[in-house]
Amino acid sequence: MKMKSLKSTLLLIALCGSQISSAQIGNYFDKFRPAKRWSVGLQLSPTHGMTDADNFVPGISFGAHVKYSVSQTFGLKFNADIGTINGNREDQDISGNGNEGRNGRGGDQTRGGSNTYNAGNSAPSEDSYFYKNNFKDMNVNMVFTLGNISFLRPLRKYQLFLFTGFGVVWSDARGEFTNPTDAEAYYNRWGADFFTPEYDNNNNFKNAISRYQGQNFTIPFGVGVKRNISDWLDLGIEYRNHYTRTDNLDAYSYPIWRNRVFDFYGLLGFQASIKLGGKDGITDHYDWLNPVESIYSTLDSLQEIKGKVDLLLLDTDGDGVADYYDKEPDTEKDAWVWGSGETADIDEDGVPDYRDDQPFSEKGATVNAAGVMIDEDNDNVPDYRDEDPRTIQGSVVSPTTGKAVKVGGGGCCDCNDVILPAVVFDNGSATIKPEFYGVLYSVAEKMKQCPDLKVTATGYSVKSKSGDQLAYKRANAIIDYLNANYNIPRDRFKMNAEGKASSDMEYTSRRIDLSKTR
Repeated sequence: MKMKSLKSTLLLIALCGSQISSAQIGNYFDKFRPAKRWSVGLQLSPTHGMTDADNFVPGISFGAHVKYSVSQTFGLKFNADIGTINGNREDQDISGNGNEGRNGRGGDQTRGGSNTYNAGNSAPSEDSYFYKNNFKDMNVNMVFTLGNISFLRPLRKYQLFLFTGFGVVWSDARGEFTNPTDAEAYYNRWGADFFTPEYDNNNNFKNAISRYQGQNFTIPFGVGVKRNISDWLDLGIEYRNHYTRTDNLDAYSYPIWRNRVFDFYGLLGFQASIKLGGKDGITDHYDWLNPVESIYSTLDSLQEIKGKVDLLLLDTDGDGVADYYDKEPDTEKDAWVWGSGETADIDEDGVPDYRDDQPFSEKGATVNAAGVMIDEDNDNVPDYRDEDPRTIQGSVVSPTTGKAVKVGGGGCCDCNDVILPAVVFDNGSATIKPEFYGVLYSVAEKMKQCPDLKVTATGYSVKSKSGDQLAYKRANAIIDYLNANYNIPRDRFKMNAEGKASSDMEYTSRRIDLSKTR
């Protein structure tokens, strides 16, 4: 009766425990709202260089990216690009004018002897120098999604993010002067250490070529914005600037003061990203889940769980079985019920056990309103199997048929053909019921009439050690009764225990048969 109530309590504890363990083990929000983590995509990026040749000449690059979202606000992103960086010095010089050289290699337009350079003013701030760098780069960035840390507004379709990381760039840069006068002046100043000369067919100075090929460490950083288009597609734009550990991105690196600063280059990437995953009906991606929104969703889920638990614990009829499990939710007050909530009726006589005066009546017996088997002649044989339901009061009857039995068979003194009655006990009891005192009186009288008569008391039960013990106790109770009340010697009795008698009637396992010892 209490089992289902216990199950409900354990279920409540398990549900609450699952919420607590979710907050302590693994990713808290993932337990309530699993989402996609991976995205891959492509980007097309205009490029520009921030070098000594600082006049803006656009380039172009093409690349790919892969991102793993560790949480709603933090992710790791790998980028790879290939393209060109261009620039020239035709219009302006943001690095300054007229700065002194360094290392003895600044100077005027004249060249000293044997690779030495005279000090003087640096090269002019505007010239015809142009470069093109065919580059490749790779970098890994930490991405911080700002839109997912708001506590004051719901999640929107746009996300702003910042990033920084580290990487490497491979450069193949070539610079030249489109004006032969500039080319000759620079070559005369810096010589073959920095330029390779080109001449026309008339051996006139045509150009001075500079080259740089190398691999350098970079630190990318920037900002971006993207839009959630669908469950599988994002579109975005980001500006990524690269600090590089070199002044050679423009192949313009001879030692003047303006070349003291490392070069930068930037990419303005237009990106399309595909959000991978989606198994088991998962459609959301971590980048588009607000942690605060997840907390509120969790609280809503807990509230729903509480409502379900309250429903599980509801017990309308107060029988200790929650209505959710109760097959009879309207049982009477104080009724004994099974774990299913159904009213207990062990003997299946139609009278509930809680008001059954004989809860172990024989199966199939006709009972009264109190659940007691009907026995009109009070011969201890229920009417449903009593072949003579109107025997005279005090008659000795057969416990199986209910018919009167003539003790002694052929008369008061016939000691050869002896028939003795049986004694029936209550379930699990070895106490003689008062209604059998008259039966034992007739047995004692017969044994007195026949002094040589010896009696065997045979008990029946389910064959087991405890069953045999109960059968012996019942037989011994009869012998003790006859000895104590009628002075019948105990040595005239023999006790025996056998398996359950070959009958489908329950009482056969509760009787003691008395018979003449053979």
